[in-house]
Amino acid sequence: MVGRRSASMLQTLLTVCLVVYSSVARPAAAQGCGQVQVTKQGLIFGGSASTPGMWPWHIALMHRESPVRTSYKCGGTIINKDTVLTAYHCVVENQQPIAASRLIARAGVFDLDLGGNNVQDNRVFEVISPPGASAQSFNDDIAILKMATQFTFNDYVQPVCIRAVQQDISELVGSYGTVVGWGWTEFGSTSAILRQASIPVVSAEDCLNSDRVLFSQVLTTKLYCAGSRNGTSSCNGDSGGGMFFQMGNYWYLRGLTSFSAVDVKQNGICDSNNYVGYTDVSKYTTWLQQNGVRFEDPLLTSTPTRKPAISSENTTLIRLSVNPKMKKFLQQQKGNVLLRVSLNGRKVESLFQ
Repeated sequence: MVGRRSASMLQTLLTVCLVVYSSVARPAAAQGCGQVQVTKQGLIFGGSASTPGMWPWHIALMHRESPVRTSYKCGGTIINKDTVLTAYHCVVENQQPIAASRLIARAGVFDLDLGGNNVQDNRVFEVISPPGASAQSFNDDIAILKMATQFTFNDYVQPVCIRAVQQDISELVGSYGTVVGWGWTEFGSTSAILRQASIPVVSAEDCLNSDRVLFSQVLTTKLYCAGSRNGTSSCNGDSGGGMFFQMGNYWYLRGLTSFSAVDVKQNGICDSNNYVGYTDVSKYTTWLQQNGVRFEDPLLTSTPTRKPAISSENTTLIRLSVNPKMKKFLQQQKGNVLLRVSLNGRKVESLFQ
């Protein structure tokens, strides 16, 4: 048995086996990223209604404008228990940053008007953006929102996956991703219920040729274009929400809704027959890691991940990855260290929060 001093050192190297004894029934295995837990049934302009729990990583970013008024601002995506990604221009008002304390991430919501028992409101504690972020040029249009408290993952609140390896966007040209949001619809108003639309990624060349005046000013290697140019599109109010691709059994975040052309016939409303610009999240994975953002990529088999719990009656074995600084210590212990922990009625997951 490892003493206090040695146990504290185990937070950081190779593989440690943790034996947990509990007098309560074994909890269900922890849910990974990018997996929908409810049954699917059957911005978005020209899209269709989704169903509750269909996009459990999508949140409504609310702006507390005054003590008595809170309004919907943008969409966002849950990356882990205390982190949301959104567009930088979503955390700016009149070219001035919105104070983090005035932002609320509303998770588990389907109908903005009704709310519901599945809703979790988490206050934003900190907003982190790249040094070059601009709400005018849409350069580096991405922001990390750190929560004051953690989300409670359940069927209606889950994290999405992010690819940990670089994949050039040209490889996805012609592929359809899904965008979701409560934005402007073809009915001439924003939507109270979450809607979805499937749209294809297009090449930078096609994007530029469609509207050279607009896209030549803002299109960079950190942005990509998508759309069908048939009236189905992200639109006003969908900003900050994700564009998701299903790979294997997992949903991955690739883009953040950033900007679009304006319909000259409708003042300030998007042109749903034009392409939309999306921030390419894959270009920011190093930046995310530098800012302490943890994300999962189940398809990356070479990345050490926590293996499923192996249980036998009231004993649960959990494998942990620890820091190489402890390599010498574990080698002295011949590879395996057993730590006995009393749960006292708590869930196993509580040991890792």
